[in-house]
Amino acid sequence: MKIGEKIRLFAEKQYGSVSILAELLGMKPPSLYVYLNNESIPGGEILKKLQDLGCDINWLLSDDDKPPPETNELLKAKIKELEEENERLRASIGRLLLLAKEIELEQKKKRPKR
Repeated sequence: MKIGEKIRLFAEKQYGSVSILAELLGMKPPSLYVYLNNESIPGGEILKKLQDLGCDINWLLSDDDKPPPETNELLKAKIKELEEENERLRASIGRLLLLAKEIELEQKKKRPKR
């Protein structure tokens, strides 16, 4: 499988279309077709952007015809983990804010009236 076929496979599997991938890469679809049609090999900047979008660059540049590794599932698991951590942090912040208000009220009660 050539690099263009792999990019197309990645685009369709991860994003549903080549057009969406082109947009995410910051290019127009015709510019991406140069790579999809194996007329050119993507340079470092495009490879970095593909990697940032979840493409396994080692697979992309290899002679391996197997489908790409399921990086999407790994990313989904990481996102879920981060969302759970975010919820825990928000709950902690909420408790801290309540505690701070209680402390402030107690301090106001202890202040002598003028």
